[in-house]
Amino acid sequence: RFQAAQCDIVVLEVGLGGRLDATNVIDVPEAAVITRIGLDHTEILGDTVEAIAAEKAGIVKPGGAVVLGDQDPRVRGVVEQVCRDQGAALTEANLGEVRFHSSSLECQHFGWRQYPDIQLALLGEYQLQNACTVLNTVETLRSRGWQIPDEAVLAGLREVVWPGRFERVRRDPWLIIDGGHNPQCAQAIAASLREYFPGKKILFLMGVLADKDFEGIYDALLPLAERIYAVTPDSPRALTADKLCERLADEYHFTAAKPYGSVADALKAVLAEAGEKDVICVCGSLYMIGEARRELGLR
Repeated sequence: RFQAAQCDIVVLEVGLGGRLDATNVIDVPEAAVITRIGLDHTEILGDTVEAIAAEKAGIVKPGGAVVLGDQDPRVRGVVEQVCRDQGAALTEANLGEVRFHSSSLECQHFGWRQYPDIQLALLGEYQLQNACTVLNTVETLRSRGWQIPDEAVLAGLREVVWPGRFERVRRDPWLIIDGGHNPQCAQAIAASLREYFPGKKILFLMGVLADKDFEGIYDALLPLAERIYAVTPDSPRALTADKLCERLADEYHFTAAKPYGSVADALKAVLAEAGEKDVICVCGSLYMIGEARRELGLR
């Protein structure tokens, strides 16, 4: 399909892992990009970040160029060794190069190398790391002969939209949608909520899959929760809303959780009960946030 479309260059996203993923049949890519690694799909990729990093680093090919966006020294060590073995050039996206200016619920302003003032439409410190990874990837592509104008880079960061990633879809009350579904993502959601809504307790509309790290997710998010509107994601792997509420009561003594029969019912309830100054966060499962976006009339 890419060939039929006569693409000049393709962003080919790995489906799962890297080493054994179907996308890895390609020849040496112009840049192999490895973003921040979390403990997810552990039953397939391994239960340590080192094991998962080794699977991700399977996309590194002899003589290629690699951009690493992960700052975990355990991950860095694995990727560095693979790059040495493959004779690949490694560039690390160092967040220390970012000159942070300001942040609001509209955008983040920062500088990086030759760019004194970049506007980033995505919120959260982890998005600054992602932007740093993007900028390093652009420089890697330029070094390989690709002509990428500065204005295209700046416009891309200024106008980028990432549905389901700390997506602000409504005000008064604020309604945030985030597809985060592992402990690392939950920690990022919690950090962003604390940054942009300091001191606020959050109304969570949540559903999770039974094979996810329940404790890792709720250890991060529950300290911020005022109430939880629990739903069952549309997946055979889902943890039921009733069971979610039971586990929160049994394991965390959190009793302000109520199950709902559908995402539509839960959305209706939380929007009816929220005040203008409240903050609603829909998160926990990509399956569930897709349904929530449809209910809200979003594509």
